[in-house]
Amino acid sequence: MLDAEKSLKLTRKHESRAVNTFRAGSKPPVFVRGEGAFLFEESGEAWLDLVCGSSTTNLGHGLPAHLAAVREAASTGVLHTGTRLPSPFRAKLYESLCGILPAGLNCIHLGNSGAEAIETAIKAAQHATGRKRLIAFSGGYHGRTLGALSITSGTRIRRSFSLLDGNVDILPYPYPADPAGMGASDEYCSERLAQRLEQLDREGDLPAAAFIEAVQGVGGVIEPLGNFLLKVRELTSRYGVLLVCDEIWSGFGRAGKWFSFERSGILPDIVAMGKAVSGGLPLSAAAAGPGILKSWPPGMHTSTFQGNPLSCAAADATIRAISAGKLLSYVSDVIEPMLKQAFSGLEDVERIHAVRVIGAQAAIEFLDREGGPGVDSAARVQRSALAKKILIYTGGRHGNAAMILPPINIGRADLERGLADVRKLIEREARTGD
Repeated sequence: MLDAEKSLKLTRKHESRAVNTFRAGSKPPVFVRGEGAFLFEESGEAWLDLVCGSSTTNLGHGLPAHLAAVREAASTGVLHTGTRLPSPFRAKLYESLCGILPAGLNCIHLGNSGAEAIETAIKAAQHATGRKRLIAFSGGYHGRTLGALSITSGTRIRRSFSLLDGNVDILPYPYPADPAGMGASDEYCSERLAQRLEQLDREGDLPAAAFIEAVQGVGGVIEPLGNFLLKVRELTSRYGVLLVCDEIWSGFGRAGKWFSFERSGILPDIVAMGKAVSGGLPLSAAAAGPGILKSWPPGMHTSTFQGNPLSCAAADATIRAISAGKLLSYVSDVIEPMLKQAFSGLEDVERIHAVRVIGAQAAIEFLDREGGPGVDSAARVQRSALAKKILIYTGGRHGNAAMILPPINIGRADLERGLADVRKLIEREARTGD
């Protein structure tokens, strides 16, 4: 294995600048081992991981169930067969996924990344309905491939590319307290959706699907507080528009449920999954009923490495470990209360705009001295945490949120110590930051 200096030198020399490796600092840590909520440098220094690979390693690092599953799959010597031959590991994963999804969503299309799951959902919806138009919502994040990026909100990451904008409406998503003054209430957002669907119906141009995150993770841990999600489901059903719930970030326990849409009681037509499903190996999935995923012919949408045996084995182990460890209730009964307690009162501190906690994720939004989004403050807190060997995230609609995403099986003592340190950094920044 290359040492840290050589790894950094080669990465800096050859890696595309678009990758985020050096975004938070010129000399990021190079980890050679992981165990539970900790990552270790070659020197043995331990770092507390409160990022989880952007909500991917929900079960931490080195989980015995993951390692055993991957070893079993690797021991067969069959690392790839393509998509024209069945695999016992793929078949078992189908069964396990259908065991945690709503009963009607019993067809699965596997892929390699969350963006690929979104592309699958776009194409499946368009094929099933015969329509091309799509609806998405402000603050939503669905990926960086061109189809996924077309329904992702955010000017900076969109403006350089030729997207599907002529066929996409991005409508407001509830966020009443937007620090940039672009907030919208549940009622306003529901009315805008109703008006647009009514207009498109009159014009004979109804969408194939509407894409939504029941909890916007990258957007800053935002969940509508009223009946907006129920209204979205009611309106899409009324007009025959398929509803796609993007669970790539908040699925598999992050929101205290298998899927965050369960918190509101809505039932989507398609569910897009990724990130935490396989504990870190490339895998994603789109789930729907047979009327959607059995309606297109073989070869209409495929991918060379979809359903890789190692990834499927790890994903099946993820589902078993969450169930066996009763981790959904652990998130709701232990982690969420600990996050709320750790950051209680911060919303009353000057230059902290909001504190939001949903399941095992928290976002603390900063303001700058003029009352706008405090992007620099969030970045400084992240760098200060790095200096203390704690990994946290920055995010939010304006990049002004410090975000904490612990493993959903993290021990109480480790989480308590980490949150205490992070709170001190947040308070110091709010008090003294420029």
